[in-house]
Amino acid sequence: MYRSEVKQIVPGPCSGEVVLVDSYISFFGEVNPEQGCLSTLENRCFRGKVLVFRGTRGSTVAPYIIYALRKSNAAPACIIVAEAEPMLIAGCVIAEIPLFVAGNYSELVKSIQAYSNSVYLVVKGAELLLYKRV
Repeated sequence: MYRSEVKQIVPGPCSGEVVLVDSYISFFGEVNPEQGCLSTLENRCFRGKVLVFRGTRGSTVAPYIIYALRKSNAAPACIIVAEAEPMLIAGCVIAEIPLFVAGNYSELVKSIQAYSNSVYLVVKGAELLLYKRV
């Protein structure tokens, strides 16, 4: 099990299977808001899962795409990032998607990768817990 701290940006429950994208995401053009998938990464889908990524890049359209994810029931359960910029925060607020900043993003990524995609994550207060599924 791996433990770390997180900073809550948009409150709410956060638990589930992890989808790791260790890069920056542009919600405009890279995310299919009807399916909850990243079209640039072999359609890696995150609907109802914990989406972990570095941060966002690009457009001010991001909040609208994030809101569209919620409206089409394709949103992630929650989002954990290394950096939370204003457009991501705005999108998560209007879509009511819990958002957290990882205390040690690099260590979190290493732990997720070490568990070989069999990962379950839970946030309790300011603590992130990562479990390997058996």
